[in-house]
Amino acid sequence: MRLLAALIALLITFPAWADCPLDLGRGTGIVIFSSHYLIAFRPEPLRIEVGEPFSLLFNVCTKNDKPAELVAIDAQMPEHKHGMNYRPTIVSLGDGRYRVDGMVFHMPGTWELAIDVRAGEESERLSHELVVK
Repeated sequence: MRLLAALIALLITFPAWADCPLDLGRGTGIVIFSSHYLIAFRPEPLRIEVGEPFSLLFNVCTKNDKPAELVAIDAQMPEHKHGMNYRPTIVSLGDGRYRVDGMVFHMPGTWELAIDVRAGEESERLSHELVVK
């Protein structure tokens, strides 16, 4: 509930972000943001299974409601100090929309996504934790 309140407050504070496409279909998604970027993403399939490949669908925007570029994505398990055994591929779908294929979380636990985005000369790494059981 606090996340929803924070998102509503953000959209009121930064009206330009209100038009950034947060709809990823199926009424699900995770939204992360910084002072420069707003990123919405969701896994496909919606349930991530240990050892099974999955994709991530992304919408990446700047705070000025312009599409941004998804430069790279990686994931690691901070508690175990290792990353994925596979290298994902990024496919641009245009207008700040991306599909990342070839994601595999080979162990249960907490995974940290590292998401590198860029708009012009300004780049940033955002992160988000996912727990896989």
